[in-house]
Amino acid sequence: MRAARLVLVLLLCGGLPASAAEGGDERRDASEEIAAAQGSRARDERRAHKQRPRAARDRRDRDPQETGEGRDQDRSRAQRRETADDKPKAAPRAQTLGRDQSGVFVNESASNAAYSPSFVMRGFPSGVTLFEGAAHGFTAQDVDLSTVDHVEFFKGPSAMLFGKALGGYGGAANYIRKAPTLETFSRAATSLGSFGLKRLTVDINVPLTDDKNLLFRLTGSAQSLGSFVDFVRTRSFDVAPMLAFTADNGDRATLRAEHNGARLVWRDGVPADPIFFGIAREFYAGIPANEHETPFFDDLTFTYEHALGPNWSVSAVVDYFLYASRWGWFTGWGYDGFQSVVFGNPARSRTANRSFDAQLRLNGRFETGFLSHTVFMAAEHWDYFFGYSNDMFRYEAAPLNIFFPVYPPGVDYAGAYWSNGVARAISRSVYGQDLIDLNENWRILLGGRYDLLSQRERVFDPSGALTGEPTASLSKGIDGYFSPRAGLLFRPDAETQIFAAYGKSLIPNTGVRVQGGETPPPQQDTQYELGVRRELFDRRAIVEIGLFDITRDNVAIPNPANPSGFYSVVTGQQHSHGIEANVTAQFTPNLRLTAGATFLHALVTKDDNVPSQQGSDLLGAPRRVYNVSLAYTLDFGLLDGLELGASYYYASRAEATLPNTPGFTLPPQQMLGASLGYKLSDNFKFEVNAANLTNQQNWTSNGALYHGEPRSVSGSVICKF
Repeated sequence: MRAARLVLVLLLCGGLPASAAEGGDERRDASEEIAAAQGSRARDERRAHKQRPRAARDRRDRDPQETGEGRDQDRSRAQRRETADDKPKAAPRAQTLGRDQSGVFVNESASNAAYSPSFVMRGFPSGVTLFEGAAHGFTAQDVDLSTVDHVEFFKGPSAMLFGKALGGYGGAANYIRKAPTLETFSRAATSLGSFGLKRLTVDINVPLTDDKNLLFRLTGSAQSLGSFVDFVRTRSFDVAPMLAFTADNGDRATLRAEHNGARLVWRDGVPADPIFFGIAREFYAGIPANEHETPFFDDLTFTYEHALGPNWSVSAVVDYFLYASRWGWFTGWGYDGFQSVVFGNPARSRTANRSFDAQLRLNGRFETGFLSHTVFMAAEHWDYFFGYSNDMFRYEAAPLNIFFPVYPPGVDYAGAYWSNGVARAISRSVYGQDLIDLNENWRILLGGRYDLLSQRERVFDPSGALTGEPTASLSKGIDGYFSPRAGLLFRPDAETQIFAAYGKSLIPNTGVRVQGGETPPPQQDTQYELGVRRELFDRRAIVEIGLFDITRDNVAIPNPANPSGFYSVVTGQQHSHGIEANVTAQFTPNLRLTAGATFLHALVTKDDNVPSQQGSDLLGAPRRVYNVSLAYTLDFGLLDGLELGASYYYASRAEATLPNTPGFTLPPQQMLGASLGYKLSDNFKFEVNAANLTNQQNWTSNGALYHGEPRSVSGSVICKF
């Protein structure tokens, strides 16, 4: 019978388009009271400003008592995780990740890669990466999705539940990684797809002791991936072992390591000019021989949790992260206005950064009269170091004709100009929060964070190749900042929640160079939000609506007095406001619908140095985004185990340049996807996915233009042993 079912499904696969359903559940549990977390500073646009270090990412601790149920509920969540479903399950898919979330825009080409894309949330790029509710300092970190069980998206006031204002408002993706469980199993998944996709992932879980107090899990992946763009390709691998130990007294310690390496040819996109709308998708606007990259990172995290009693616990987290890479770029990349891409001087960079983060946190519950308090207090030490060395070819590269491109075989850096520099930031912080239950209907939150931030940077550019003039400078400074937050939750009945929230945040402008030599002030965000959440039809449907207003001050922009773009001034202000709506409905046990809509306006509200930018819409911030997806599982007859999915995504026109150019916008994005999966047994499953079935262009811009990926199809086989 199983063989007959398999034949039937294979016939269906031949006749149905397939597509882009997510593996893993990306939505938060419906019982969570305030959904969303503060987001942060974006990744640096690596090609737009190669000479600057990668953007920082902050660390945000998870509040284990965020729903007010205390340590017992937190421990039960951990136990459920240790006995998680061990049936074959795919990792989240990069092509569709985040596209079913209101307030989230993926400002890059969809790609069936091993790595998570980056996101723009509520109009602002979100550079903070959370792992189980915590980030790793300010270092940018790519996320290999083979290590991830599922992804949650936090926006708005739930940052207050996390207790950290560092990182900025907007939103953040929270990656729940695969942790050791009580089961013994081995899983493998292999995928083949469009553009030369070949991927293998493995997942091995073994209790190391008979009493199962010591657990081990290993996840890993290897991938080879081409592209619809000429020359662009990637080879990468990732391995992540993890040990979890639970003592007889309930203390828990975990040690996780990860190593990731890759070799790739970077995709530059094309200069921001309307002429490139008519150029072939496969056109490569660079010098491939100069743009081979070899990034790698190592990450080591240790956590320890200890119960001080039934209502109090203490936890410690120590994380060390190291990243290094070599890459190529150009000092004057752009369009000449006629028929060529110009490069300026080719350059090669060697960069490395390391981040050390240590936190000690006390969680507790107590009562004062009729008030119930859920509190935490914490101290954190974060140390970030970045170093770089640049070699710049002495002469400008020949222009590249966009109609008849001829690519040079290489670039000789003998006798090249050079420059180097180092930057360091140290933050010593304390923060705390009190979540007060006034009664069964009202809850109030008060919290704050104080950061003592020290920054230091040295730049040495004897030839002036980067800075526009010979430079040997040193800047340093230290200052303290307080970031408050508050929230109010009202539950008029068991199905309705209404909340209001206010908060400020801090983002150090690490790596931002001010020509006068002083340390730049940090970026600071202020957010206000109102929202309502309503459960309908006996919780078979949930509706969420939120209104938000975010102001971002001290935004770093290029110094107009220095044409090189190497120096910045910190005077800008950006503002975003809008409304989000989400609907989740389980019509039947087999049919699930999710839909979302975002209406926002994100713009530059102050720019004393480049007045033309004032009033311009931000990049990656379309004013309207809609999404809807359906998933249906069959559980009868020969079709038992068949899973069908369909999704549609729309984003309105977005600006292509900043300042905005009149009449030059990106066309709306539209993506239609479908998926088909079949579980032959508890140990064997296969999937077929297709994205962009209508083959839309789907341009994005971050200062350069990127062509969306054409129609693509991939198939995966997932086995458990």
